[in-house]
Amino acid sequence: MLDFKTLEKELGPGPMRFAGTGEKSIMEQIEALNSEEKKCFDDLKEKWNKKHPDQPFTDEMILRFARCSPGKDKFNFHASWKVMKKYDRRYLDLTAEKMEQQLLSKTLFPAPGLKTSEGHDVFYMRPGRYFPSKTSTEEIIDNLVYCMQTMCEQEKLCTEGIGFIANMDDWHMNNFGFSYCHNFMMVLQGRVPVRVRMFLIVNPPSWFGKIWSIMKPMLAPDFRKKVHVIPEAKVEKYLAPGFQTYLPDECEHGKADTQGIVKDFVTYRKKIEG
Repeated sequence: MLDFKTLEKELGPGPMRFAGTGEKSIMEQIEALNSEEKKCFDDLKEKWNKKHPDQPFTDEMILRFARCSPGKDKFNFHASWKVMKKYDRRYLDLTAEKMEQQLLSKTLFPAPGLKTSEGHDVFYMRPGRYFPSKTSTEEIIDNLVYCMQTMCEQEKLCTEGIGFIANMDDWHMNNFGFSYCHNFMMVLQGRVPVRVRMFLIVNPPSWFGKIWSIMKPMLAPDFRKKVHVIPEAKVEKYLAPGFQTYLPDECEHGKADTQGIVKDFVTYRKKIEG
């Protein structure tokens, strides 16, 4: 377990915005499961270790697979197993140091303190900063997976899910690519063990309908219900009161220093991963 007070003294309040407080150990979380949840966890662990004894997952990851099973119910053995089988183990080795340049591009990052109207923490993206001709699909997907996975290191976020805001300001066709879009949507819908509870597409261009017609078939019917295409004037309907304080300041209503958020995130992650 990390020493919160020592880290806070060393890093200061900015980077510590990304630290979870009062977190139980993984062992304590497992012990707190009810009998059905524990059975799902045990069965996943046993089956995986029998089939892949040379590629074990940590208890933390197995618990995350169980909690974040796609669909209506958590701890669904069969849904969790499908995610485990498809999971790219390369994601286990992603770090802020390896991804520092991409993270500092301010394309995609967690927004500490920002919550949906239902209380879910949020990560933020500025798709207009991504150019398929300059950055590979793998790199932007790694950025997405890394941010979601780091958020779900906190028990509450792993258990209850997270929200996603895409600020479409200054977004043009040269920011779009089919492979990138398809892979991105697959990750949001269960390619990794994370439950995305809300997806806001804010300030899309007038011709976004053409892109939506491409995106829509990529989304499962239940996930489509979580997607809302809106002008920024309507974000208050979907975000918790006081959201302006935590929304990146490159948004019309945001007051949080965008550059500061990203620098603090990288600082915090490099420290705890070092």
